[in-house]
Amino acid sequence: MSNAGELLAEIYRLASARDWAGVEVRCHPEFTVYEPPSIPYGGEWKGRDALPRVAAAMYAAWAAAKVEIHEIVGGRDWGVVVLSLTMTSKRTGNSFTQTLCEAGRFEDGLLKELRIHYFDTAEVAAEA
Repeated sequence: MSNAGELLAEIYRLASARDWAGVEVRCHPEFTVYEPPSIPYGGEWKGRDALPRVAAAMYAAWAAAKVEIHEIVGGRDWGVVVLSLTMTSKRTGNSFTQTLCEAGRFEDGLLKELRIHYFDTAEVAAEA
């Protein structure tokens, strides 16, 4: 059996390839993405198709956005992705980078929730 880090790594690999059908079959029917409420695409995104919807909203919020995954670790139920997100503001033209930790919890081998943690949501909100 794969640990949560390995399962999460596969979901991120599929998402980076924009294989949303592959992502959706690995998500629990009650899957929820939790984005910080203070950012433009914040809130709870529910359903197996939540990841492509939140990704589209995130990329639409910026003139440019680039994800760089640093490490993925995991145990039995939880996996954590450490990444950098470089965003360019449509409003100011400024580019800045945030470190994020994205924590995913699995149930019966399916991703049940993904909690997104930015280093500084105030900076994200100010540039959006």
